[in-house]
Amino acid sequence: MVRHLRRLALWAVPASFLAVLFYWPLASIAASSFGPAWFEVLAREDLQRAIWFTLWQAVVSTVLCVLIGLPIAFVLYRRRFVGSVLLRTILVVPFVLPSIVVAIALIDFRQFFGGSTILVILIAHVFLNVSLVVRVVGTAWANLDSETDEAAEIDGATGIKRFIFVTLAQLRPAVFSSAALVFLFCATSFAAILTLGGGQIQSIETAIYFALTQRLDLQTASALALLQTAITVAAFAISRKGGNASFVVELTADANETEAISKRDVPLVLVSLAFIFLLFVIPLGSLFAKAFTRGSEFSLQAFSDLSGKGARDLLDLTVFEAAANSLRNAAVAAAIAMFIGVLVAWLLARTKSRWPELFFMLPLGVSSVVLGFGYLLTFGGEPLPLRESWLVVPLLQALITAPLVVRIAHSALLSLGENTRDAASNAGADSWQIWRFIETPSIRPALATALGFALLSSLGEFGSSALLAYADQTTLPVVLMRLISRPGEQNYAMAMAASVLLIVLVVLVVSASELIRTRRRRSSSV
Repeated sequence: MVRHLRRLALWAVPASFLAVLFYWPLASIAASSFGPAWFEVLAREDLQRAIWFTLWQAVVSTVLCVLIGLPIAFVLYRRRFVGSVLLRTILVVPFVLPSIVVAIALIDFRQFFGGSTILVILIAHVFLNVSLVVRVVGTAWANLDSETDEAAEIDGATGIKRFIFVTLAQLRPAVFSSAALVFLFCATSFAAILTLGGGQIQSIETAIYFALTQRLDLQTASALALLQTAITVAAFAISRKGGNASFVVELTADANETEAISKRDVPLVLVSLAFIFLLFVIPLGSLFAKAFTRGSEFSLQAFSDLSGKGARDLLDLTVFEAAANSLRNAAVAAAIAMFIGVLVAWLLARTKSRWPELFFMLPLGVSSVVLGFGYLLTFGGEPLPLRESWLVVPLLQALITAPLVVRIAHSALLSLGENTRDAASNAGADSWQIWRFIETPSIRPALATALGFALLSSLGEFGSSALLAYADQTTLPVVLMRLISRPGEQNYAMAMAASVLLIVLVVLVVSASELIRTRRRRSSSV
């Protein structure tokens, strides 16, 4: 009885966190939008265009990610060559890069596509999300049993038939779940469309943003937020059909048993490397080149200007001060997300019901722009005036990140098996001792990955920060948007330099995660 009450008390902590910071704001949005006026708002022609664009670009982006990701997954996870493991790790970086940085890296490439903004937006979405398909499908592909494929080959099936009817059939759950997640991320894309579209192309997310910031139209914002939530929760629910692989995406890659490249693989390898070069190397290389040049000469002036506020004091604070705000928010958000996420994972590992897991995973299916709007409605005054505190941003970021921590930590705990915990319990160990001496040492690499994702998600988060962070609390991604949206050589150069700064922070976090994993691997092998 005492143990049961203690467990209920532990459940109450994360449940209260979500009830106040997630379900209450969503209820506020629903209460302010649903009714006869809701249908009138959504019947407006401009909003129907925004809704249609959101849906079709998400579908096209998803199809492109799958078509490009499949050959890359085969090359990197089924074939062995020098640098393949390094390439896997590098491909994870675009997925965790702030979308505002990717948009800035691609903003000047519109001229190469006849000025087509839509095409560049699609490329940005492929840049950001193709590595998710590669990682999820590649991991599943690496674990496929080759005997079925070999039997089909003996029966005379061609390579294309074997791929369609044997390999693809086995990969269908991984492809399906990764595609659903890509659709979710593209449907909720905000920074890329806002930056590259320049306000001329509207999605549901940007329409919510402009309704709030330019017209103070709460009715329109509420109606769109409710619709967007329905779309994204549906996509999230579909992605759950694919199982745990949808959510466990390591920051780094391990080597696995693969075959050496044969002559017949060379064309596919070359195509995959060409995609990697065109999609990732050229845009990021161009961004770095612009950050370190002034005119046609090498220069560090753009980095020196980061200590200022831009041309004509455009900003309310310096770029370095904004970076400090982002680092502070990331530290606070990651600490909260780790506490809540690990606690929930620990509790889920000791229950067989799936309902608590669904309750805590739903924040993954709601965009940060929608939640930011919900916070404006809910926490602008009594009884909980969080809107006036700088803590509102890291709290929201922790809410969004905690489900990722839950998924990573929970999967690691499940991999230990109940027999290990039962044996320790039979030997007289209590729950705290089992956690401290058995579970924690075993899942430390997973916790390092979870912490890395928590930090990166907060560092690059843009949607809620654009709505909730003002004046001296502005974050680095918001500063980047303001710099790139204002004309002037100095502002442009500062945006490039600040983007490089953000990329360096991302690489440092990924490298630290790999260092922890490597040390843990070595200590386990001793």
